[in-house]
Amino acid sequence: MLGLPAYLEKKMDQPVAIFGSGISGLGVAELLKKLNWEYDFYDRDGTEFTEKEAEKSSIVITSPGFTFDHNWIKIAEENKLSIYGEMDFASIFCENPMVAITGTNGKTTLVTLLNHLWNKLGRSSLCAGNIGTPLSKLVSEGLDPRITLFLEVSSFQAQRINLLRPNSIIWTNFSPDHLDHHPNVSEYFLAKANLLKQLDSGGNFICGSSVSAFAKENKIQLKQMPEVIKADHFQNFDLERNHFLGTFPQQENIALAFAFAQISGINRDDFASIIQTYEAEPSRFSWVDTVNEVSFWNDSKATNLAATLAACRNFKEKIIWIGGGREKGECLKEFSRQLRKYVSHAFLIGEGAGKLSCVLEGSSISYTLCKSLPEAVNHAFQFAKRGSHIVFSPGFASFDMFKDYLERGNIFNQIVFDLKKRLSPYTQDCLL
Repeated sequence: MLGLPAYLEKKMDQPVAIFGSGISGLGVAELLKKLNWEYDFYDRDGTEFTEKEAEKSSIVITSPGFTFDHNWIKIAEENKLSIYGEMDFASIFCENPMVAITGTNGKTTLVTLLNHLWNKLGRSSLCAGNIGTPLSKLVSEGLDPRITLFLEVSSFQAQRINLLRPNSIIWTNFSPDHLDHHPNVSEYFLAKANLLKQLDSGGNFICGSSVSAFAKENKIQLKQMPEVIKADHFQNFDLERNHFLGTFPQQENIALAFAFAQISGINRDDFASIIQTYEAEPSRFSWVDTVNEVSFWNDSKATNLAATLAACRNFKEKIIWIGGGREKGECLKEFSRQLRKYVSHAFLIGEGAGKLSCVLEGSSISYTLCKSLPEAVNHAFQFAKRGSHIVFSPGFASFDMFKDYLERGNIFNQIVFDLKKRLSPYTQDCLL
């Protein structure tokens, strides 16, 4: 039976208000059931949280998507209710060694890579957090305290952490993102930096060079001094050709993973051997297939502009780019200026396509507006010459047209497979 601290136990006579009935909200509900603590769901598309609801609630546990200035949060604060993030609340019941991993890009890869490494070495570990499995769900199912937890922590989660005590923190990198949620870039940085105040005394903090550079340029004093790992610390681990970890965006992740592995007593030979067996999570920069000598690449996970530019840097020649989606408040003008170096033609989809097209035009990048992803793929293929690379790296959120980036990536893969199936060897010989 899980035990509550005394200051929470005395609140059990009233139900918990759960903001959001998605994955994290459902995870909290499972944990509260184990505690025999009643709860009510409040969701944007369901029951509203009002003054009356606040009066009957004990505490609030919120999903990451609820901003600090959300009206329900304000109502909770006015009624002097304690507000916890899902991950923070779950950590009350967690005695496991925890490694918190945050950053603009690369979080999921680093979490799954380290988890893969630990398990291959016989060191029990699990992934949780923003990767898709709420910490509250793992806790409700029962956790052996010897299991190491690799926690993917988004900025939305990090800014609400006050209880979780990670033993180590890895901050992959930093670039503008989620400016539809955070007021400005500095506030986005500070949201992530909130994690640092929770680091265990004597704990390890390593980060990519872009993190320390932003802090220095903006005169932000970090709570902990990091060990700064540069992408050029990447060593040659003799990865097989086209191995996911050998691509340009992953060089920093490899360097960070190796640095943490060394801190954790893992030698180079074991590290080099095990990473060969690591496979990328779905929709992270990877080759899909080749149709008529045209290569298709899926990078649907690229939901910000920095990730798209990182994908583009993998190619020596200019690519055919498929991108677009829902904007997140990033600077399109600077993005298009850099994109010009890598793209021969762009095929644009989604809500942001119109605005993006105007910016690309200003940077002299030719483009085609498309109504759907299948239309974009087919037009791109017709445009391509033998030896071309078609890269689907949207750079924008997926929620305008798809459930999430995974659905978006899966649909892209299926379009490519269907395209290849339609083209007989004879047809392919006749093309181009």
